[in-house]
Amino acid sequence: MHGLSRWANKNLRGRKGQQGFTLIELLVVVTILGILAGIVTLSLVGLTTHASVQSCNQEYKTVQAAIDAYMANQNLTSLTSAQTVYTNDMTGGTNGATGTLALYNPNPTQGSPNYTRNGTTQFFYEWDVSGRITNTGTVGNGIASDNKGASISGCQPT
Repeated sequence: MHGLSRWANKNLRGRKGQQGFTLIELLVVVTILGILAGIVTLSLVGLTTHASVQSCNQEYKTVQAAIDAYMANQNLTSLTSAQTVYTNDMTGGTNGATGTLALYNPNPTQGSPNYTRNGTTQFFYEWDVSGRITNTGTVGNGIASDNKGASISGCQPT
């Protein structure tokens, strides 16, 4: 037991009797950790932006397919009116909402089926009378009073 304590005193104290880290050693470690944290943060920001664009592109394709299915089911070559205000309402303007097409019916029937899975979408859309989506975007804090959408870089109608 006496040999163990002598070995611990000799080997755990470090050189010249130091019993801790110097301020410079601590600053070097903190700086390295800060640089690594910055690199990780920047890479995560890129991932979330890419995920948002991918989500927008997928939802855009779904909404465009729903409009196409609606027009095919109704035997239409053009719509009666364009969607000129950004909307995420797929119920066709019920209850004061802004959508012009009834792509979602909470109680579907054979005569009035669902063309989308949800009554609202995450992103906002405009489309023309030919049934093509012309703009996609987001609207901050819900639907803004002027209904202006912020376009999503990388999520553009084709």
